[in-house]
Amino acid sequence: MAPSAASRADQANQQMVDRLIAEGALWSPRLIAAFRATPRHCFLNRIFQYQRKHERWREVLTRDLRPEDLRTIYTDRALITRVSPAGRHGPAMPISSSSQPSLMAQMLEDLKLGPGLRVLEVGAGTGYNAALLAHVVDPGAVHSLDVDRSVLAEAWDHLRAFPERDVALHHADGRHGYPEAAPFDRIVMTAATPDLEPTWLEQLADRGLLQAPLALAPGLAYVVRGTVTRGVFHGRLTRAAYFMPLRAEHETGVPDVEPQPGGDLRTLPAPWSGWFDRRRPRTNWVGFSQSLAFYAWLRGLAVHYRSLDHDQSAYGVSEPAGDALCWLGAQEWHVTGEAGRDLGWSLWRAFLDAGGPWPTEFRVRASAGCDLQQGRPESYVRHGPRCQQVWELSEPRDRPAWL
Repeated sequence: MAPSAASRADQANQQMVDRLIAEGALWSPRLIAAFRATPRHCFLNRIFQYQRKHERWREVLTRDLRPEDLRTIYTDRALITRVSPAGRHGPAMPISSSSQPSLMAQMLEDLKLGPGLRVLEVGAGTGYNAALLAHVVDPGAVHSLDVDRSVLAEAWDHLRAFPERDVALHHADGRHGYPEAAPFDRIVMTAATPDLEPTWLEQLADRGLLQAPLALAPGLAYVVRGTVTRGVFHGRLTRAAYFMPLRAEHETGVPDVEPQPGGDLRTLPAPWSGWFDRRRPRTNWVGFSQSLAFYAWLRGLAVHYRSLDHDQSAYGVSEPAGDALCWLGAQEWHVTGEAGRDLGWSLWRAFLDAGGPWPTEFRVRASAGCDLQQGRPESYVRHGPRCQQVWELSEPRDRPAWL
């Protein structure tokens, strides 16, 4: 007798968990048990897939759990769950998603969860992440917010299948946190934010952990994790991650499209031309270019980003007030004359002199009310919309060994 759709779905979930463990994204017993007991398909009744040929989003109902639905649901990638309506302001755009399972697992591991903790989640989404959280901490200890009532309604409908976890859903602007139930031992954002909100720092309990995806510049987004001491956040970046933007109730959530700087560009060979081909597994262009662009951002340069053919991308750097521009490609630079070339070379030499730092090797302090002081030589002050930030390169650095 052929297995039922429910048994096929459970098998697909168990195989996904096995893969997450084998690939190193999931390792703690409590979280492994949470993923095994929380099938992803229970939170995805529909998804949206982009049809390039027709340049539109197609709604795909997945509640019947056909084999092709299970393959899509249990692939290790983010899935779009909501798009904005097309209209005079532009085409339909993704505004909500179910995150990549391996990224979810890594972020949950970083939170060091356990019984007895009170958790605030900003961004309810499908309810999947809240259900995983609630399996590890005590029932009734997870509060999940969303500014979109329709998103909340869907999350509530999904979580009805897990009543023992007793997730508390609230309609609220995530920027304000949830003071009614504060303080929290863990505060986690599942939407990208340009800065840390002072309310989050205020609502975090002593020895608590705050985790948020920071959108620093176009194409540069990282998860930051840390603690708060006397109103000052102390943390570091853990991994690159891209999330839908945090929004208020009156905002659409559609990301702004940055105009691409250009002009009369000259092509030059990049100093690293030929370094990042497939025969050199120790380095890769994506990680290297992100590190260089992040270092440019720290040094006060404007960072630009564009997608190229064949799933490639490039970062550009320019002076905030000036004409010098350098697009940093894997093989070539595209520069605005001598000034653009000099800008690229200055950044490249400074990056090398600093030891080629990775974004995850910088620690950050942030505060909305304190005047933070710089310390080490590789120390940079940046001002976000809400907080002053001081970024300092960790010394000594301890890079992980390659497997």
